[in-house]
Order: sequence, then C-alpha cells, then structure tokens
Amino acid sequence: MAEKDQSADTSRPPQRTKARHYIEAAFAFIVLAGLKRLPLRAVSGMGGWLARFLGPISKPWRIAKRNVARTMPDLSRAEQRKIVRNTFDNFGRVMFEYAHLSKLWHRRWDGVIDVEGNGLGWATQDNKAAIVFTAHIGNWELLPMVLAAKGKPAMIVYRAPNNKLVDAMIAKVRNEYAAALAPKGADGLRLIVEHIQSGGTVFMVVDQKTNTGPEIPFFGHGARTGKAIARLAMKYGCKLIPARCERVEGARFRITFESPWSVEGNASSNDDVNDTLVRLNTKIEDWVRATPGQWMWMHKRWPD
Repeated sequence: MAEKDQSADTSRPPQRTKARHYIEAAFAFIVLAGLKRLPLRAVSGMGGWLARFLGPISKPWRIAKRNVARTMPDLSRAEQRKIVRNTFDNFGRVMFEYAHLSKLWHRRWDGVIDVEGNGLGWATQDNKAAIVFTAHIGNWELLPMVLAAKGKPAMIVYRAPNNKLVDAMIAKVRNEYAAALAPKGADGLRLIVEHIQSGGTVFMVVDQKTNTGPEIPFFGHGARTGKAIARLAMKYGCKLIPARCERVEGARFRITFESPWSVEGNASSNDDVNDTLVRLNTKIEDWVRATPGQWMWMHKRWPD
C-alpha cells in the first residue's frame, strides 16, 4: 500500500512518523522472535484466539459483517456470524504463522502441507512462463514456498506495507524461497515483464480492492478488479494457473494447483480483458464459497 501524501499536513513532522515505524518494527521483531521458540501448532492457535478475542471491537470486524451480509443474504445471522468469527481466526493464525515460515521452508513442512493438482507440473517447467494466482484463503504465503521446493522459485508480487522496516522484515523471510520480489506499481511491473520474458513463474494474490480497473461481478456485485494479470497473460502468452491453500485443521494445509488456463485475446481490448477477469473472479468466488471462513472478508472489496 502506498504511503499517504502528507505534503499538506504540516502538523505531523516526518520524524514522528519515523519514530512510530521504529516502535512498530521493534514490537513486531520481539513478538516474532518469541513465537519462533514455540511449536507451530501452539503459535497458530494463539493467533487465532487473539484475533477472535479482539476482533469484535475492531472496525475490520464490522466491515466483515457487512460484506458477509451483503453477499450471503440467504444465510441466517448465526451462520453469518460464524463465518466472520472463522475468518478472524484464520487471519490471526496466518499472522502468527509468519514466525515459522523460515522453519517450514528449511524443514520442508513434513506433516504440515499436502500438495495436489496437475497445474504444478506446468508452473515448474523450465523456460515456460506462467502466472500462478490465488486469493487470501488459508495461508496463501505457503504457495510460493511450494513452488520453490519443486524447483521453480516464483517472483512474488506484493503490496508493500507503509512501514519500510516491517517490509524489510517480511522480505527477508520471503527472499529465502522467492526468485525475487516485485512491489505493485510501475517499477514492479517492469520486473514482472522481465521475469516472464525469461520464462519465469510469477505469483500474484489477486482478490484485493483496487482503486482503478473495471467493476467485475463478484458475489453478484461489481468489484473493481486489476487488469494487469489478464493483460500480461495475453501480451506475453503465458499460462494462468489457479492455486489455493486450504486450512484443513489447525496448522495443517492442502495446496491445490489447478489446470492451467490458456488466455486468448488482445491485451488492448477491454472486452477481452474483462472476459478473463470475469473468469478469474468467478474462480475466486467458487473458492470462497467452498471455505467461506478462510477468506479475508475484512477487505473493502465492494464500494460502500
């Protein structure tokens, strides 16, 4: 997420913001260092409990309630509340599981992750470019780790946090198994194009709100959806591979790489691009409906 423009705000000197970032980063470092010493299962459970406990007093909880009610009106209020509670449980687990990503990578996740699906073969072929896309379901951070273990590290496209110190901490972990990191934006796009042209695999999480892009149906409502993934696939002839991570139980996961998509059309044609985006959002909606308590409903995915 880009830094906010503070040029018109003379009441907050830059030094104060920088000091806050140091405090945030120090707190994150201490917490993660402590969590690394505990078993993964315990850490995951603690994160889920904390998110469920603090969630109801937060604004994201209210956003999640509104989103679930808007998109799943046929469910009872009790069923809707259960989805919100579960999505906070999953989110809290993911945040605490960050502390164990490096351990999982070096120990090859024995007994933690099961991998299936025929799309993995294509994603890891030499000299064949592909874009693996997913949504914020289960622990999405594990997908590029699997790609690297199978011999084809991916370039991870990500939205950088405002705090550059925290961003550096996250990047240090991801760099252990990523081919490279590409922040969203013009600079990142150039890196992505170079990686695709060299036959590399790119990993993208594509279910977040964007400020630009067409409104594509998602759960029956228009949701702005970024065009980049469709245009890249069309322009450079690379496959799109749907992949998702499901939390089976606690800190155990199933990752599925689905059959590759061949994307036809003209990258300059809005109709062709929109057709691919409709297909993409439909796929993500199917995933969310299958495990609604594992998606990040606290995103402002639809206009208020």
